[in-house]
Amino acid sequence: MSISFYVKNKKKFLGYKAVLNVETALSLLDKELYTYNTGNVDINDLLLSPVSNYQCLLIGDDKESSRGFELSYDTQYNNYIVRIFTPSSREDWLLALEYIKALAKEFDSEILNERGEVYTAGNIDKFDYESDILYGIKVITENIKSGESDTYVIFGTTRPVSFNEEMVDEINNSNNPIDTFSRIVRNIQNLDAYSANQRFYKNDEDERIMGAYSLTENVRTILPYKPSVEFHNLDIVKNDDIAFWNIGFVTINGDENDPNSYQVIGQLDYNDFIKKLPKDKYRFIDASYILVEPLSKEEILGFLEISVN
Repeated sequence: MSISFYVKNKKKFLGYKAVLNVETALSLLDKELYTYNTGNVDINDLLLSPVSNYQCLLIGDDKESSRGFELSYDTQYNNYIVRIFTPSSREDWLLALEYIKALAKEFDSEILNERGEVYTAGNIDKFDYESDILYGIKVITENIKSGESDTYVIFGTTRPVSFNEEMVDEINNSNNPIDTFSRIVRNIQNLDAYSANQRFYKNDEDERIMGAYSLTENVRTILPYKPSVEFHNLDIVKNDDIAFWNIGFVTINGDENDPNSYQVIGQLDYNDFIKKLPKDKYRFIDASYILVEPLSKEEILGFLEISVN
């Protein structure tokens, strides 16, 4: 679910103005904006290339954004497209509307959205974004309350957020559901912790697929309580394809800034790891993910000794 806004590029003789490069696009507002989820693209190549080189860019402000907004360029119709997810936080919407206004001013253009509504830089602030947030909260609530699913996942700038009935009750029973939703999602994005990536390995002999995470010595890490294939990996592998999950432990022998100092010292069945993890060493951050406090080398070795015994 989302809402898209379209800003026409400025027409010139025999064509349109050159598409903004990413660096210029990130500089339209008087604040520091970032792109997220750009993978292994070299930062200099990214900044100097036109927005149209990418299917879309996820843009946000590290201090304010929860989900950010997508920016893309339609080369067929010569439109800049700003897409805001439903539901997004109040801060996401205010930033996106400010950005749309800046685009409209930059290209002296009207603003059209997918509903056919027309705005200008002078009145885009009047767009009723609160109703979109409330609609999104309603959809999450209905999905969970209907029993269709125990959880509902949305994606933020840095990590997903998994809602359950307790969380939607907290939002809906609060004095201001929009601000409560915004706070929950924003706080999870801003946790000072590393979000572990899931990886997959196939055994050449029996072709069984293993799902895997890793946990490094002295690093606060966010992990799933019960692992499953995350949405962005479902085009690679399905949950039913996974024979088992495990977790690898990494210790640091030497300079933490030297990649050669990191060594994998052992692995453990993922469920066994969760069972053995002391309650005071983790807390739930939402319905599906836990924040594991830093484990010392001795504690990691203890997990491996327990697994052997």
